[in-house]
Amino acid sequence: MDKKGYLVGTQSEVWKLGAAQQVTFIVTADCNLRCKYCYITHKSGGNRMNFETAKKFIDYILDNTTMKKQDAVVLDFIGGEPLLEVDLIDQICDYFKLETFKRGMSWYWNYRINTCTNGVNYSDVKVQNFIKKNYGKIYISITLDGTKEKHDMQRVFPNGEGSYDIIRKNVDLWLKQFIGNTKVTFASDDLSLLKDSIIQLWNDGIKDVSANVVFEDVWKEGDDKIFEDQLKALADYIIDNDLHNKYRCTLFSDSIGGSYAEDDMLSTSCGAGKMMALGPTGDIYPCMRYYDYSLNNKEGLVIGNIEDGIDFDKVRPFETVMYKYQSDSECLNCEVATGCAFCQGFNYDEADTHTNFQRAKYICKMHKARVRANNYYFAKLYNVKGIKRQFTLIQKKSMIFLLDDSYTTFCSHYNNANSNVENKAMSVEMIREGIRYAAETFRKPIFIHSNDISILDSLQEELCGVEALHIIPASCSQSLAHIRDYILVVDISSVDSDLRNSKNVLLNIKAEEIMELPNLMDALLPRVDRININILNLDKNFDLNAYETCLTEISKKIVSIVEKEGVLKEVSVLTDILFMHKHGGCKAGEDSITYAPDGMSYICPAFYSEGKEPIGKLYNSADIKNGHLLTADFAPLCKTCDAYHCENCKFINQKSTGEVNVSPAFQCKKAHVERKCSYLLQKELQKHFEIQNVLAEIDYDDPYKVLSVSGKNMGFYNCL
Repeated sequence: MDKKGYLVGTQSEVWKLGAAQQVTFIVTADCNLRCKYCYITHKSGGNRMNFETAKKFIDYILDNTTMKKQDAVVLDFIGGEPLLEVDLIDQICDYFKLETFKRGMSWYWNYRINTCTNGVNYSDVKVQNFIKKNYGKIYISITLDGTKEKHDMQRVFPNGEGSYDIIRKNVDLWLKQFIGNTKVTFASDDLSLLKDSIIQLWNDGIKDVSANVVFEDVWKEGDDKIFEDQLKALADYIIDNDLHNKYRCTLFSDSIGGSYAEDDMLSTSCGAGKMMALGPTGDIYPCMRYYDYSLNNKEGLVIGNIEDGIDFDKVRPFETVMYKYQSDSECLNCEVATGCAFCQGFNYDEADTHTNFQRAKYICKMHKARVRANNYYFAKLYNVKGIKRQFTLIQKKSMIFLLDDSYTTFCSHYNNANSNVENKAMSVEMIREGIRYAAETFRKPIFIHSNDISILDSLQEELCGVEALHIIPASCSQSLAHIRDYILVVDISSVDSDLRNSKNVLLNIKAEEIMELPNLMDALLPRVDRININILNLDKNFDLNAYETCLTEISKKIVSIVEKEGVLKEVSVLTDILFMHKHGGCKAGEDSITYAPDGMSYICPAFYSEGKEPIGKLYNSADIKNGHLLTADFAPLCKTCDAYHCENCKFINQKSTGEVNVSPAFQCKKAHVERKCSYLLQKELQKHFEIQNVLAEIDYDDPYKVLSVSGKNMGFYNCL
């Protein structure tokens, strides 16, 4: 078992990944099959490499002192069908070994021979002798597509007959010689066979299955739904039969489905240009996909030849290709961009001009279907087996479910609905529809419960495939048998409740109760690692001086625990800012929407509970009027402020100033009291920890004063 607790969802180790030079020999353009989905569309029996061409290429690489060389090298032999030229491959390998030995190069010891074959002639004597001769330094994979029906649909001989029976006879021999790894490709007409094909390969003893969908423009309406359903059915089979720690399939990956981080922007999904591919006639290509036989719209992209060497100016573009420049705004801003792979050679062939900086997007909907299925698999793996997805994705969007009008308060807005005569609650079908919508739009469900948490009991099966967070009153902590991820909400009346070993709690405290805050900290800090503080009924009458006194006392408690235990207890309003470099704050309407018991969606719970206009029905939730005003970029005061932890409640903003993007003075001043106390706290914590965001001392308590002092404000309001 992988240390993560699962194999399905991890990638198999690649020999010397990132540390080995890849040198490719296109030994022939001929093949004994005519696979229908093959990207090599111009196969030719007369286009074969000769040994002299290969020798010159090896000599050029070995003797070139200006070329960067890794300590290890992979000799990759491809076709067509490479094993049609096994004698040539054998000669090339012998020559490579001899010449690296003569030159005393590390490559003599540190090399690997790779090839992928269709398996038709795998058992031939010449092939077997070649394997025996290079055993321990060679890896061969065979392409088998799964079931006989799936295989023979695509992988056919020139006369149209299927190749499954012939290839399957060689698989047992292959598995005795190598660890089974095969490549499976799916196209539109065979998607419905995906689940059974993967299972068949596992049952055949091939434990590691590399699978993908074609990049070409072949996809029909509804293919993405078939793809998603097949993957979900496969996920069910894996978990129901305890196969998650026995096999691999690359269609499941714990690293796909997040948005791009800054570092991601500087990378790309393809290694073209980082490798070299020798064509049969002696031309050198950035990879084999730039050779003419796999291009339909352009001529091959040649970067050199064996006589003149490589023109490194033609390699320079490949050193600079990155997502940042290859992708349009749709791809760069995609919420599930990570793991959406592409082939640069195919991009080049499909581009409107002769460029490597245009990205083909035919698989967009297929990638999103794969992400939804992966989210389902990892959620079910966690909910059923307790095995959590280990790769942390950058996910922005969430969807808040107000399960009934009496939902527990969990932010600055105080919900008074408990006193309402009429209490609306979501029906099971409403919740089900919301779950579907959240999955389709890649939003994490956040279920806000009331004192009755039984509303989800009939949906346990659906929720198995959903990674969700539950916000639950602490008084209901004894009823959490089926819920894994939750935050308990405590207040003065429930602070002594059983927290069920929860390490993260949310504390609601009314503004008029603020002097009780230190006592509440005394009750909670020994029992939890993090406390999120919500101050309810916040308005211009809030006692900021009393609040500062309380925070100063709490800071001393935090420092004391650090000195005694070496542990930093997180208190949101004091410690969060020390680890932030930009505004967190309220994401209502920007990255978060609220689904309410009336079946409508809202900017946030407060907009629903206070009778404000909804965004619309669920599937119109993206259409927020003047939605840009809900973002940090259009918050003029926030742009001048570094109180990054500030909640900046959009409802309080609108209620107090009339605008969602302009905070009232009392909200800003509250945040600056917290910033001031955090600034003093950091001085003590720096004796023990490295602080990521070191605060500077400032002499104002409201960012509005910055605008006034700078002369940018021409109004009459005197805030100084």
